Amino acid sequence: MAKIENFSTSKRLIKNAKNFFDIKPVGIFKNLKNATFYGWGYKKSGLNAINLAKKHNGSFTLLEDGFIRSLGLSDTPSFSIVSDDIGIYYNAQIPSKLENLLNSYEFDENLLNTAKKAINLIKTHNISKYNHAKPCPDNLFKSDKKNVLIIAQTKNDASLTFGLADNFSTTQMIDDAVKENPNANIYLKIHPDVINGLKESDINLDQIPKNVKILQDDFNPISLLKHFIKVYTKTSQMGFEALILGLECVCYGMPFYAGWGVSIDKIKCARRKKQRSIEEIFAAAYILYTTYKNPYNGKNLDIIQTINEIIALKEKEAKTAYLFGFSRWKHEFVRPFLSEFQNLIFINPLISSHAKLAIKKGLNHHNQIFIWGAKNFKRLEKFYKITRVEDGFIRSKALGSDLTRPYSLVFDDLGIYFNPSKESRLERILNTHEFNDELLKQARELRQILKENKISKYNHIAPKELNFKTNKKKILVVGQVEDDMSVKLGANGKSNLELLKMVKDENKDAFIIYKPHPDVESGNRVGKVADEVALKFCDTILKNANITSILPHIDELCTLSSLTGFEALLYGKKVVCYGMPFYAGWGLSTDKITCNRRVKRPSIDELIAAVYILYPRYLSPKTLEICTPKQLIDELKDLKVERLSALATLKRCFFRIFK
Repeated sequence: MAKIENFSTSKRLIKNAKNFFDIKPVGIFKNLKNATFYGWGYKKSGLNAINLAKKHNGSFTLLEDGFIRSLGLSDTPSFSIVSDDIGIYYNAQIPSKLENLLNSYEFDENLLNTAKKAINLIKTHNISKYNHAKPCPDNLFKSDKKNVLIIAQTKNDASLTFGLADNFSTTQMIDDAVKENPNANIYLKIHPDVINGLKESDINLDQIPKNVKILQDDFNPISLLKHFIKVYTKTSQMGFEALILGLECVCYGMPFYAGWGVSIDKIKCARRKKQRSIEEIFAAAYILYTTYKNPYNGKNLDIIQTINEIIALKEKEAKTAYLFGFSRWKHEFVRPFLSEFQNLIFINPLISSHAKLAIKKGLNHHNQIFIWGAKNFKRLEKFYKITRVEDGFIRSKALGSDLTRPYSLVFDDLGIYFNPSKESRLERILNTHEFNDELLKQARELRQILKENKISKYNHIAPKELNFKTNKKKILVVGQVEDDMSVKLGANGKSNLELLKMVKDENKDAFIIYKPHPDVESGNRVGKVADEVALKFCDTILKNANITSILPHIDELCTLSSLTGFEALLYGKKVVCYGMPFYAGWGLSTDKITCNRRVKRPSIDELIAAVYILYPRYLSPKTLEICTPKQLIDELKDLKVERLSALATLKRCFFRIFK
């Protein structure tokens, strides 16, 4: 019976081995004579297996991950394993089963045709050992020069010692690459484990010459190699993937594919006597030497089936989205906006190690990542493409802070509209979009509908007629939620009281109206200014008033960064911005600060088209399917407010009290 020596092997490796072989821990057997002992590679586990085989007159088998392993990194289920009862493929100090196959096997036409078919699939679908990494952008390499790649590895990696590469340094590879390719761009690829902070590099990054460009992004290896003509490596599997793609490969060690006549080798291995083609090396390593199995259903696979399974999984993963920073009450409400995804995985916003948890759940670069608002997930943003999500500009019939369903959201893959420190998708639209006549016609119609129906972001207060009995210039000052990110990022964290003081100081003879934010009025959010304090800097305070009832009666609106300023522009009012909201900086408002990125001067119709039509997504309240802003406005009229359950609302109140 087969057994495994287990006291020095990680649980992950044991579990992986058990998926492929009928193996048991050594400790459960009293009689170990003539047994087969399994261990992992030429590490402690494998060496113990070899020693136990000698001690008990048995045999050993060393295991390692296969060359096409999994969708994600090494903590995700494995599709392949290699087994070797002679040595292991990366140990060139002694023979291995793979080396013996390449020295003696007679490759028939059917096997080589299978190898060619597998290679074509690998090249077409960018299949590598791990298949989590994002594809390399086509515009990353813009120069007309040819590109040469040096592949750095991790410090003290076992494949370097056993691959006879200890006498060579990465610095030497760099020097040779620069010297041998004087008219090429030289790039150095850093190992993904170094990028992720898991291991040290085999080169000090401070010692890299300035004319060598460093690639630190974790790109899919095949998609990256397609931009190069030649690679320099010690023992990396990427060297063989380069050969598959038709690149030259210079080896400063003795990886499994060196010594057979397909690579330029700095050292020799006298045991490797045959001249082999790339297809023969592939057939030996990837087909004859490797066992494949579907880790999800236990079904045995061949290499073509395995590649196709991984291709299908990559496509499926592209339909899985991970959502960070979404409060629990938002989970069901956001689903209809993301109906194109088969699976939404929410990562608990209270857990600190968000990225690690998501990776354990299967996160990779094929997935979409959504983050609520401007919440900070630095590690995620460093390695993954993210899209930020926030309430839209026609949100609902009640306050968001009352946990009501939103009927519009914005999805921004560049930044987010209320953060002027970096470009947002809305800003990109306004700077670059060509607004055609049909779109501008829709914008004009929408503007009229919004005004006629007195529609705002929140529509919880019925409009009513107002009359300010004064001949003075009427200025509306709109309060905001003071800890809102639009205030922190778009107005340098100024307070409502500071805004009131600035407006009063600049408009001593005006009639100033102060309107607190509805979320502040309701007691849900911070930013309250006591009435007796506010009245020192304004003439009247309007509470529980629909903003669309006020706008027709004012001459000017002053704000930090409120959406109300944009709504005032729709009514043709002068708007003074003391911060940098999304509608400022385009020449339509009077701005106290500037943003040099905002270079276009759009019309009010173009601004409306960008803000209300091109940027957000809308849901029909009746069907919960994507709709137009006009359809949403029509359906809002008869809408009943959809809130959380009474229990969830009670919990929310409890947390507010004991915050």
